[in-house]
Amino acid sequence: MRQLGVIRGSKAPTVRIIGGGLTGILAAFEAHRLGCRDIELHERFDQLGGTAWPRRDHGLELRADRRHFGPQGDPTRTLLEANGLVFEDFENRFGSVSPAPGGDLAFTHDFEGPALRTRTLDLTPVTGDSLADRIRAYPHDISGPLTRYCQWVLGAWLDEVDAGAAIPLGVKRVYATDIETCDLARAKKSDPVYDGLYGIPRALWGRLQNQTASLPAGGFQTFFMRCQSALERLGVTIQTASFLSPQQAFAAREAGDILVWAADPSPLFAPLDLEPPKRLAKSLTSYIFKARYAGPLPFHVRNFTAEGSVFRVHLYECRGQALLSAECVSEVSDSELRREVHRLMGGFGGASLHLDETVSIQVEPRWAQHSLDAARKLSGLHTALAKHQGANFIAGAWEAQTQTASLSEISKSLAQALNIEASEAIAA
Repeated sequence: MRQLGVIRGSKAPTVRIIGGGLTGILAAFEAHRLGCRDIELHERFDQLGGTAWPRRDHGLELRADRRHFGPQGDPTRTLLEANGLVFEDFENRFGSVSPAPGGDLAFTHDFEGPALRTRTLDLTPVTGDSLADRIRAYPHDISGPLTRYCQWVLGAWLDEVDAGAAIPLGVKRVYATDIETCDLARAKKSDPVYDGLYGIPRALWGRLQNQTASLPAGGFQTFFMRCQSALERLGVTIQTASFLSPQQAFAAREAGDILVWAADPSPLFAPLDLEPPKRLAKSLTSYIFKARYAGPLPFHVRNFTAEGSVFRVHLYECRGQALLSAECVSEVSDSELRREVHRLMGGFGGASLHLDETVSIQVEPRWAQHSLDAARKLSGLHTALAKHQGANFIAGAWEAQTQTASLSEISKSLAQALNIEASEAIAA
């Protein structure tokens, strides 16, 4: 990744970044790459990392959800590596569990979405922006199970949920199991709508893009501490335990200064006299066990049966210890939880899985930004901020579904504010 020179001409702008999570960290590195040298980063917690800072127990990182970086060449990873961060590659392994006739389970390797039986691939047009609109496009024998699953996880009417929630819910694409793979591949290649709604397991499809992924060497806590050290070496001013309100951040701006809001956008609505969005208030419970497992690590499984409590299982290794995280739609007893996990892992070497002691139980809200009301009001917030603050206010790519997409949006906005050729910005 090419490092650009110092901006010449008039006084270089101050870049003030609110939010020291990964988005804010990447914004600081990218601002420096684009030539800025007066950069401030404000984080409300005592260390960088924001809500992604991992909890620890006896030296073990407790990762309630799955988090990783892309393979070599991924723009996010490339930017971080250019600043001294080190990553370790791993073979990206995953699977899914879907409902099957007679109450059985369908185990699908190399595919993270639901695998559902259907007699036809016929789609109807997607007529709206809600998740319900997206699901109604499928044949009934697919739309029915998808609806049950999404309502089971979210506990909300799907007409109130933005269609973009399909990605974090894992239902962006469906594998139609009763259709010949060659027919499904032909439909995907001939029509972008079919390609966007149907998927094929990696081994059958022959696609190699997500064969490998990476994790930061030494774990996520070490990663965030190294990010802070790298930013300080670049001369970035880091202020932890510091949260500037929108009014304070707006007032502190001088002509030409750039403000990047990489934190939660909720506080921005009131200063602009905008009604805040209605959020989906759904809490999920995560249980983390010490485990013994003979299969490869890390390994990730999604449950699309809409039965029981566990909707996602993630196995990973930390300091030589295998750990299993079970994310649940509701609290569940220890004995029932262990039975559910073993049942879901039955098609993925579950016979070799042994769950030892529970090391963590955590209840926290999820999916907060995925209501249709939030999506529409965030769009209105972007418009109001552009009018009120101009091009030098940069939103933190709140709607982006991947970190690379978020970095690309921020990079393009920084390049525009700095009057740099768009070609110098990072592309998704």
